[in-house]
This record gives sequence, structure tokens and C-alpha cells, in this order.
Amino acid sequence: MRRFGLGSGPLKRRSDRIQVVGRVVVVLSVLGSPPLAVAAATATGSHLDEVAAAEAASRTRATAVLLAEAPPPRSVGGAGDFGQADPRPPRVPAVWTDRDGRERRGDVVAAPGAPAGSPVHVWLDAGGEPARAPRDPATIPVTAAAVGASTLLVVPLGAGACYVVLCAGLDRYRDRRWAREWASVGPGWTSRSL
Repeated sequence: MRRFGLGSGPLKRRSDRIQVVGRVVVVLSVLGSPPLAVAAATATGSHLDEVAAAEAASRTRATAVLLAEAPPPRSVGGAGDFGQADPRPPRVPAVWTDRDGRERRGDVVAAPGAPAGSPVHVWLDAGGEPARAPRDPATIPVTAAAVGASTLLVVPLGAGACYVVLCAGLDRYRDRRWAREWASVGPGWTSRSL
């Protein structure tokens, strides 16, 4: 424990005390990161549950009919690219009926090469416009765990990185101070003959 605190006594400098405070902060971050990670994961899970419930309540699933043929799969990239498929599905004009029974038209996402007249399942927002699907509740625990794990790692690693920077700055300060003090005392010591 004494080594952790850099000892004590009249030779302990203010910079040594600052370094001890930095060590305490690193230890506290290591000890405090598990409860922070649990809190972050719990808060994230609760928030995403609310978002998923709100999205599920405000969106409805409908079937749209394509008015045109979807373009075939496209390749992306330059010459020499062996036909890497574009990961973005095409948007195609379609018609659907919203929850109020009104016919609506617009572009929807369709499978590449889908023929005109094909049914496509779409999600509609409260205004009857196509929207992305509501958040899948099965993905929420994974997302919350990822946030918790990130917190568990980032807090102590961040504190450790700050401690390394602090120590480097304190070492530079000590070296400059030692050089100044040696410049004032050193000439008297080196001029003495043995």
C-alpha cells in the first residue's frame, strides 16, 4: 500500500500527491465500472423497450403491389470488381391501402428483379407512408449488453489513458524542475576538487 501511495514524508512533492490522486481515480474507475455498466445496460434496455413499443403501436403492416418491375441486381465498384452486388435493395413505385382504407402511392423497397404486380410487405407510419419496420424486441438485450460491455471497458481504459498522460506531464514537469535546480546548485558542486 505504501508503494501505491509513493510513500510519505518531507521529500514527497506536490506532483507526487497529484500522481497518487490519479492512481486513486484509476482504481475507482475499475471498481465503479461494473455498476456503471449494469446501469447503462439497464437504462438502454428500458429505453429501447419503450421505443419498440411506441414503434409497434404506431406502425401497421400492409401489402403493396409493385407498379413496375424492380431493376435486376446491380454491381458496385470499379473495373476489375467481379460483380459485387449492391447491398441496397431497389425502391420501386407501388400502390397500397393505408389503415383508413385510402389508396396510396409511393416508392417501396422490393427484391431485385421482382416483376410488376408482385405483392410486397411494407410497414406504414401513422400517416400511411412507408416506414422502416419496428425495432425487433429480440435485438434489445444484445444492444443493451453491448452498451454495458462498452461502458465496462471504456471507463477504466479512459481513466488509465488519462493517468498515462498525467504521469507523462508530471515527469516532464519534474525533469524541468530538476534541471532548473541542478543549474543553480550544480556549478558549486562540480567546481570542488576531490
